[in-house]
Amino acid sequence: MEHNLTNEAGSNSASSSIPALRPVADSERIQALDVIRGFALIGIFFMNVEWFNRSFLDFGSGIPAHAKGLDWLATYFVNFFVAGKFWTIFSLLFGMGFAVMLTRSEETGRAFIRPYIRRILALAVFGILHTVLLWPGDILYSYAFTAAGLLIILFGQWKWILASMGGLALLSFIPGMNSIWAVVSGIGFMGLIALFIRNEKQVTVFGKKFPLFSVIVAAVTVLMLIAAIASWLVPAMKEARNPLTGGSAAFFVIALLSVKFHQPAEARFWRAGALIYSLPFAIGVVFGMIAYQKPLSNVFNSPEAVKLAAEKMKIKKAEELAEKVAKESGKVVPKKDDKKDDKKEAKTEEQKKLERDADTINRITENQEKIAKDVQVLTKGSYVDVVKHRWEEFIDGPFNASGQAFSAIALFLMGVWFVRAKIITNAVANLGLFRQIALFGLPIGWGLSLFASSILVSHTPGVSGDGWQLTQMLLNLGNLPACLAYVSIIVLMVNSNSIFSKIRVLAPFGRMALTNYLTQSLVQASFFYGWGLGNFGMGRAQQLGFAICVICMQVLFSHWWLGRFRYGPMEWVWRAITYWQFPAMKIATPELKPQIG
Repeated sequence: MEHNLTNEAGSNSASSSIPALRPVADSERIQALDVIRGFALIGIFFMNVEWFNRSFLDFGSGIPAHAKGLDWLATYFVNFFVAGKFWTIFSLLFGMGFAVMLTRSEETGRAFIRPYIRRILALAVFGILHTVLLWPGDILYSYAFTAAGLLIILFGQWKWILASMGGLALLSFIPGMNSIWAVVSGIGFMGLIALFIRNEKQVTVFGKKFPLFSVIVAAVTVLMLIAAIASWLVPAMKEARNPLTGGSAAFFVIALLSVKFHQPAEARFWRAGALIYSLPFAIGVVFGMIAYQKPLSNVFNSPEAVKLAAEKMKIKKAEELAEKVAKESGKVVPKKDDKKDDKKEAKTEEQKKLERDADTINRITENQEKIAKDVQVLTKGSYVDVVKHRWEEFIDGPFNASGQAFSAIALFLMGVWFVRAKIITNAVANLGLFRQIALFGLPIGWGLSLFASSILVSHTPGVSGDGWQLTQMLLNLGNLPACLAYVSIIVLMVNSNSIFSKIRVLAPFGRMALTNYLTQSLVQASFFYGWGLGNFGMGRAQQLGFAICVICMQVLFSHWWLGRFRYGPMEWVWRAITYWQFPAMKIATPELKPQIG
C-alpha cells in the first residue's frame, strides 16, 4: 500500500527534535465550523431528550402509539427532520477536525500520530464514562473507534492491519469477548477503504489496466455471485439468498464505480464517503420495497408460533438455571451444541418458518422485559442502581459501539475532503458550491423524509409487510443530502450580510461542544431520572420546550465563559491530554462583549 498521504512528522519514527503539535489559537479557528457545531448540538439535544424519557432499548420503533396532538407533531418533526440529520453533521465535523489537525501538522512539520492517538483514547474514556455514569446513547465512544479507523485509512500498513486483525480474532475466543469481532471486521473494512484512497497500483486484465482495488472487488463480486446463484438453486441455502444477492450487487456497483471514479485522487475522499453511506441504504430500499409487497402479518397472531415460543423459552430458562446451579457447585454443563442428535429429521419450510416466528416472539418478549427493567431502574432506582445497570449493559458488549464506525466513517471521509479541498477553510470562495448543495440537498433530503412518513410513522414489533423497513431505508438515505444542505445553509448564513448572519451567536456554544454535550446529559439525567427530580415520561412537546430552555442557558453561559477563558472545561482537559501539556486557560483581560468569533 502506498503512503502518499503520510509525512515524516506523523510517523512514529519522527525525530524528537520535531516540535510538538500545539492547540489551535483563537485567530486560527474557522468560525463557520463552530457555528455548525453549535447548530448540530441543538439537533442532538432535540433528538436525545426523548431517550431520557423512554428506554433506549425501544429505539427505532417510531412515534409511540399513545402520542396525540402537540406531542405527536413534536415527535413527527424530530423523527423525520432532525433524527439522523444531526448526528451526520456531527460526524462530518469530526472528520473536518481531524483534517484541520492533520493539515496543520503537515504545514508546520509537527508530529501528528501520537497526539491524535492520545486524543482518541481520551475520547473513548469520555464516552465510556458518559455511557456508564449518565446515558447509554453516547456517541463519543463510537467516534473513538471511527477516528481510529481514519488513522488506519490514512496511515495504516498492511502488515500491521493483518497482524492486528489476527491478534484480535484470537482474543474474541475469550468468554464474553464476542463483540470484538465487530472491531476485527471494522479494521478489515478500513483497510479496504485505504486501498481505494491511497493505492495507485494498476493491474492488467484482458489487456486493459484497472486499479488494484477494483480488481480485488471484482474478484469478490464473482465469488459472491456464484454463491448467490447457488443459493437460488439449492433449497438448503435459501436463507442466504438475500444477503448474497444484495452483497454481490453491492460489490459489482463498487467495482464499476471504483474504475470510473478512481481519478482524481483528491476526490476519492468524498466519493468513497458518499458511496459507503448511500449504497447500503439504496440496496435496503430495494429489499424494503419487496418486503412491502408481502401480506401484512403478525407473528403473535399464530397460535402455533406462540405455543412453540413458550416451549422454547421454558427450555432456555431451564438450561440457564442448570448452568447457574452447575457454576455455583463447580460442575460443567455441556453446551447445547455439544448434544448431538443423529436421528434429526429434515425440517420442512413451514417448520423452519414456524421456528423463526417463535424465535422472533421470544426476542421481542425478552426485549420488552429488558425495557420494563430499564424503566424500573431509571424511575425507581438510586444513582448507584442506575450505574450498576449501565455497567452490566456495557460489559455485555463492550465493543458493540464499534459497529457505528461503518456508517460514521463515510461522514468522516467527506469531512476530510471538505478541509483538504479547502471548501470549508475558504468558504467565501465556495459560496456558489454551498448554494448548489443547499438547493439540491434540501428538497431531496426532505422529500425522502416526507415520502418515508407517508408510508409509516410507527412500527409494532413482530409485524411484517407494513413497510417499516422501506420507511427506515428511505429516511437513512435522505439523511446525507439533508445533512449537507443544513451545513451549507449555515455556511451561507454565517457569510451573509443580512440578519441571518446573527446565527454566529452559536459560535461559542459550538466551541464548547464537548462540555455542552456532556452537560446536557447531566442536566437531563438529573431532571428526568428517579434518582434526580423524577420527571421521567414527560410529553414530547414539553421535552422540546425543556431542551430550548437549557440550550438558551448554555448559549449564554458559553458567551460568559469564553469571555474569561480560552476553552471550555472539558475542551481544556481534552487538549491537555492530546498535546500532553497544560494549555493556558484564563484570558489575561476578560472580554465583556459577546463571544461570536
